[in-house]
Amino acid sequence: MKKVEIISAILGDAMLPLVGFLFWDWGFYFIALFFLFDLVIRTLFLNKKLALLPSIVFPKGFFVKSVVLAALEIALLHFLSYVSLKPIIFTDEIWAFLSYEELGIAQGFLLLPLLFFNEVIRLRNEKKVGTPQNVRFEILKNSQLVGLVRIVFWSILIFGSCLFSVSETALVVLLILMLFVQPFWIYRNMA
Repeated sequence: MKKVEIISAILGDAMLPLVGFLFWDWGFYFIALFFLFDLVIRTLFLNKKLALLPSIVFPKGFFVKSVVLAALEIALLHFLSYVSLKPIIFTDEIWAFLSYEELGIAQGFLLLPLLFFNEVIRLRNEKKVGTPQNVRFEILKNSQLVGLVRIVFWSILIFGSCLFSVSETALVVLLILMLFVQPFWIYRNMA
């Protein structure tokens, strides 16, 4: 199960942005939006995931902490984009993301329902496979910790971007590396 989760996370979270960067001319902010929409959908489903763990006593403010970390990460990635990719007009970039067409289909408008559907399927699979509640809670805690590590990482990149010129290619490589490495930490406690 652990290998399946890691491979699935790497394929969905890291390989698709890498292919987009290499073959479809996706930039840093485009890939960041891909990641951020996924983060927002996962955060929206967090309360449902917590409700499915009735035998677990959660630390006080676990849900609120996750929402605050997600909001902070959204703000930091936008600030990093602003500092590094001048000039950038966020509304134009978000619209370009949502209306991006591949094979005549607006991918952004297709992506959002797919992310939502992916979380529904993930919840069903966790119940169906019978992953123990303590393991699911450890995954949620690890995800929260990885979110905190990403926030520190984005903060360091912002600081570095204020001092030095950081290329968009370097930002993309660092983002994809982060997306590639994080599943190994998140799913490390699974059998």
